[in-house]
Amino acid sequence: MIEFNSRKSFYKMPFGAVPRHTDLSFRIRITGGRSVASACLVLSSDNGEIARVAGAREDEKEEDLYQFSLRMNDLGLFFYHFEVTYQADGNANGSEEEPVRFEKTPAYQLTVYSEDFQTPDWLKSGLMYQIFPDRFARSDVYIAPEQNKRYVKRSDWGGIPNGLPDENGIVQNNDFFGGNLRGIIDKLNYLEDLGVTVIYLNPIFEAYSNHRYDTADYKKIDPMLGTEEDFRELCMCAGARGIRIILDGVFNHTGSDSLYFNKTGRFPATGAYQSKESPYYNWFRFINHPDEYESWWGIDTLPHINETDPSYLDFIARSKDSVIRHWMRQGASGFRLDVADELPDEFLEAVRRAVKEENPDGALIGEVWEDASNKISYGSRRAYFQGRQLDTVMNYPLKNGVIDYLIDHHDGKTLENLVNSMWENYPQPAFSSLMNLLGTHDTPRILTVLADDGRGGEYARQRLFLALMIISFMPGIPCVYYGDEIGMTGGKDPYNRLCFEPERGDRQIFRFYRRLFDFTKKITDLQNYAYRPRSAEGSFYSFSRTGTMGRLIVAVNSGSQDCLVNLAMKEDERLQDYLISGTVLFERQGVYRIKENSGMASYIVKKNSSDPSSIVEKNSSNRSGV
Repeated sequence: MIEFNSRKSFYKMPFGAVPRHTDLSFRIRITGGRSVASACLVLSSDNGEIARVAGAREDEKEEDLYQFSLRMNDLGLFFYHFEVTYQADGNANGSEEEPVRFEKTPAYQLTVYSEDFQTPDWLKSGLMYQIFPDRFARSDVYIAPEQNKRYVKRSDWGGIPNGLPDENGIVQNNDFFGGNLRGIIDKLNYLEDLGVTVIYLNPIFEAYSNHRYDTADYKKIDPMLGTEEDFRELCMCAGARGIRIILDGVFNHTGSDSLYFNKTGRFPATGAYQSKESPYYNWFRFINHPDEYESWWGIDTLPHINETDPSYLDFIARSKDSVIRHWMRQGASGFRLDVADELPDEFLEAVRRAVKEENPDGALIGEVWEDASNKISYGSRRAYFQGRQLDTVMNYPLKNGVIDYLIDHHDGKTLENLVNSMWENYPQPAFSSLMNLLGTHDTPRILTVLADDGRGGEYARQRLFLALMIISFMPGIPCVYYGDEIGMTGGKDPYNRLCFEPERGDRQIFRFYRRLFDFTKKITDLQNYAYRPRSAEGSFYSFSRTGTMGRLIVAVNSGSQDCLVNLAMKEDERLQDYLISGTVLFERQGVYRIKENSGMASYIVKKNSSDPSSIVEKNSSNRSGV
């Protein structure tokens, strides 16, 4: 039998994804007492077998160990497995009692990325806050001009958005509550107090709809939101508070009612729908001009873009005043790319070059809902993480895994395996920068999801706190969808996009968010704390982060049986701070009993640490359960 564990240094060094030109060593243990004829490591890619490496036997008395060495000089996604051929056993007269046996292991993934791949440090800690601009805050200082489009201007801030189809069966998404950029500026003190370091804005470019994923003009702020001067002021005022701004880049499709397609004739320029002579005609994919064309998911108001058209590539990324460069120069710190799995490699590489040339510390985050390290879309293996495309991605796998853990299987080992898979397969620069979320404009509100089994508001609230503890202490940056911190609820869009009304919020939930983010801010250099799985058994799940100043232990229990967490404190360590959710009881020195739907984060430092004296004594608010 072949024994191998890709996550243990005894079997593989170095761990996980590796930079190009890295030397790797592997070891397998062969048990069962059979004589080995040969052992080899087989390296493959999607195109087939690449290499076979013969194993060298170690000199061991009681076990057969074979070593393999491999140097990875090419970028890409690779797979490897081990094959062993056993010698035939013979009896006394030399006849064979059984034929030669052959065994091989499952395939393991090996991600090889550019040795120059780096991601911004500001994506590795802090707090991101996602804002749906029409519904977050409205300042009366800005008066939006009347629009030459069919729309409904709502005066009932906090009302229910219209999600019903019109007489033609179409949901127009054309009711506007009037949130604007000036309103966001007015809320910057609130966001700073919450601990926000990055604001991610849903689309702000001119568009027909209130969600603005049907772009009408990439170089113009939607007049209902404000002006370019307002955007520059937002970036400047946010920057003064240590807050960066990330924009939503919707480059896979435009609106049919746009400067470029102009199906309704609302714009003075000649659009692709109007004439084959339009400068934008080659941007789109017409089957039979003008009425038959490719569109995003068959929605004819969202005509699909040919992203590799040279003039479109120039317009978005390659020209001196491209869309990317223009908004980076106005103050944006990067982009989140909508439907990144539908954007070609050539396009992603061009966008990355533009972002990094304008600001080497700029960020490019992709919307990818699955494991981004081995993603296949439209029959093609994606190369997001080789160092030439995305910095990182939205961490939907973690979001879904945490929800399943809390309301479905309650199995800590299942959640641990999911996280460990990303830890192993993602390049460290990407893994340490993941956008860790619990909800977005595309998903029902997290509190609504966690209350879906009818267990009641308090039960859902306790689940929310556990989910928040997990995503907030994982490598990367936690992202709060606006209003989740005050307990906003809602199902599928548009009901997950209600107006932000903090005065009507759940104060208990808000207090926990504040306590948690205050806690994380006190851990110096958290972005450099290494992740390690710790313990997972039954409904118990625990992991740690370790750095030069100390270590952080996070332990949660989603099941009905009590669990014990042992901090395993050494003589030269002290518990500097801890955060409790639910009911956690002191059992004995360094050991705590965690009840159902409860959790604990513990920050442990050296006794001779230069940090201030124990925060535990100074911040009693962190000590009481919620």
